[in-house]
Amino acid sequence: MSPDPTPGRSIIRFGSLTARLHYPRERHGVDVATIFGTSLKTPSPELLSKVELEIHFTEPGRDEWPNRPDIPEDGMILRHLPACPEIHTEAISARLERGQTPARIEVAVFEPDMPHFDLCVHFAVVFHKLLFLMGRVVLHAAAVRFQGNVVLFLGDKGAGKSTVCLELARQGGTVLGEDHLILTRILDRSSLPGSRAAAHFRVSGCDERSRLTSKTERHFFDEPLEGEVRDFAGTLKKEMHAGALFDSLPYTDHPADLLFFSRVGESFRVTELPRQLALLKLMQATGKLQRFVDPMDRSRFLDLLSDFVRTIRAFDLELSDDLGELHRLVELLQDQAGEPTR
Repeated sequence: MSPDPTPGRSIIRFGSLTARLHYPRERHGVDVATIFGTSLKTPSPELLSKVELEIHFTEPGRDEWPNRPDIPEDGMILRHLPACPEIHTEAISARLERGQTPARIEVAVFEPDMPHFDLCVHFAVVFHKLLFLMGRVVLHAAAVRFQGNVVLFLGDKGAGKSTVCLELARQGGTVLGEDHLILTRILDRSSLPGSRAAAHFRVSGCDERSRLTSKTERHFFDEPLEGEVRDFAGTLKKEMHAGALFDSLPYTDHPADLLFFSRVGESFRVTELPRQLALLKLMQATGKLQRFVDPMDRSRFLDLLSDFVRTIRAFDLELSDDLGELHRLVELLQDQAGEPTR
């Protein structure tokens, strides 16, 4: 476990994006970390050398933010200012200053004492949008580098992501992340004037922790693992340091090759998806984490996902409740090794 973060200042890693947080209340940093499946870390020389983003939380009065707009109830306003876009909700205003190095985000929390769950909803809405403005999208997914391909498994809680990661790791794979990933679009600015900038994509894991149900633990290990059983969103699991169980490489960027929409059903089944259907499923899975303020906002998000789908092969994956059948997934991915994905 990491030592307690320095009061008022911590490091948070959104995948490969390292940010330094400054806050009047440590709770704000903890809440944001929890939303994105990561943890606060104590600043160290190594981490500080990677900082690309400074995030400053303040708690000003409402009249201290210049030209703050009137916010409709349960609404959000996005000001598309090229160098310094702004996001406003009833409880929070945020400004992204990307014309400097490191980039800077100002987050004004106007209602710090509102009910905790409600405040976390505002944080989630605002920070998902801030990341998107930086060309990043959060995926509730796992990623494993296996047999030369980076394989993504996207699914909700109970979709088998952690179990699949452990199976592939035991067969020689390296786990990049098992629950939250950051998908990053990188634009090629060398494109001809007037043409659309070419894009390529990278994925990175948000944390080095692994969480196992008792069923998964019994299947893979002869003896119980050390660790406390805790409730994670209604499911009892043990949380372990991933590096103690398998090869783990979070916070590093990798090009994605294969994407599986995972779920647990009655039998093992894999179906390759046409790009249009893959895009629809990806939009359904990731769009629910976003709040769109207008058709242009939604269109920009869809464009990013559409560009990404063109770079990978996508499959629908139904896993059996019988963990012994995971060998069929291993065999399928071994067959995919070396095949072109684009």
